[in-house]
Amino acid sequence: MTRVAIVVIAALNNPVYRQYIGNYWTDLIRYTNEQTPNIDVFLLIENGMDREPFAHLADNVIEDDRSDLDELVAPRCQRPGVPSILSKTIHGFDQLGGNYDLFFRTNLSSLIKLPPFIDFVESRNEISYSGAWVWNEGLRADLLHHGWVGPDRSIADLSELDSYPGNTFISGSGFFINADKAANLVAQRHELRYDIPDDVAVGLMQTTHETLAGFATIIEPGTAIEDMVQRIRATPAPHIRLQHFPVDRAEALWQAQLDDPLWR
Repeated sequence: MTRVAIVVIAALNNPVYRQYIGNYWTDLIRYTNEQTPNIDVFLLIENGMDREPFAHLADNVIEDDRSDLDELVAPRCQRPGVPSILSKTIHGFDQLGGNYDLFFRTNLSSLIKLPPFIDFVESRNEISYSGAWVWNEGLRADLLHHGWVGPDRSIADLSELDSYPGNTFISGSGFFINADKAANLVAQRHELRYDIPDDVAVGLMQTTHETLAGFATIIEPGTAIEDMVQRIRATPAPHIRLQHFPVDRAEALWQAQLDDPLWR
């Protein structure tokens, strides 16, 4: 069986993040620890983050040991999640390397339907750098569009990226990367661009990718709870993304499925 680590970017600065950690991810971690010997789930947190909310998940929490993110990116270039998300990701790959064949990097607002997830992984001879939402040959254009390039920006000119091979990136809300490619990122950690979004930085380093059509679906908070439940049950997609949920809607969805968890 393929050994898979689901690695989740975790934070506490939003009430809905605490809801996801305390309910869904705690439930999934306990389930996978007991029932799926080849699949483990790890929450990736920043150095110095309050560990109390994670105390019951001690063996499934990885703390980034970098105490000074200013070493990676000058304060003027930092934005929410930059450089911390990429730093946590690379540290997680480093800590877990050698123990897993495949990583699925995702975030707290994702739900994993384990049976189709396992079926997908085991049905494939090879899974490399892949995911559902792909900016194919659009990486540099995306940086320009979102204002990351300019004289007073993180990247003064796109020519700074000429030595990087990739021009495609996959949304950080959920992408696979195999053990070899993860190890390459760790080995090249000092060449990574920590001053841009983490998923874009990963894409810069990749020469190949795959789009996984039908692998993921989005649930929006305006949908009626009963319709959310029906859609999650009905979809064959292994990856469910709860897009921009406020904490009350996330809690309502959680309560609606307690007797029969949707994502198992």
